[in-house]
Amino acid sequence: MPQGGMEALTAAQNRDELLALKAYQYDIVCNGIELSSGAIRNHKPELMYKAFEIAGYGPEVVDAKFGGMIRALKFGAPPHGGIAPGIDRMVMLLCGAENLRDVTMFPLNQKAEDLLMGAPSEVSPRQLQDLHLRLNLPKKG
Repeated sequence: MPQGGMEALTAAQNRDELLALKAYQYDIVCNGIELSSGAIRNHKPELMYKAFEIAGYGPEVVDAKFGGMIRALKFGAPPHGGIAPGIDRMVMLLCGAENLRDVTMFPLNQKAEDLLMGAPSEVSPRQLQDLHLRLNLPKKG
């Protein structure tokens, strides 16, 4: 949610002015380690349309990709936001660890795989059938 709302977006005349806009964001940092991050979310449909327009997307794209959110906001969803403390980051700091993987219970490797749990795993034909999905994978050459 940009500070200044629609007026701030429409007043910005160029890219540098747009990039200089501030948002309602909150972070908790300890010794250079981000422990928590949060923000007030954009909750005004006209502001969302304008922000996407600035990014090069028309209202038809916004409606197609974010229609559920736009409809909820048009019905008067209240301002919303939050902050999520990273307990794992706090533990990392307390333990003196240099990498989050050192204190994460089930860390993922660089390919987003959980080697301990063997995830992700192959999906069974039954699971695909239950969800009415069909795979069309490229042939292995």
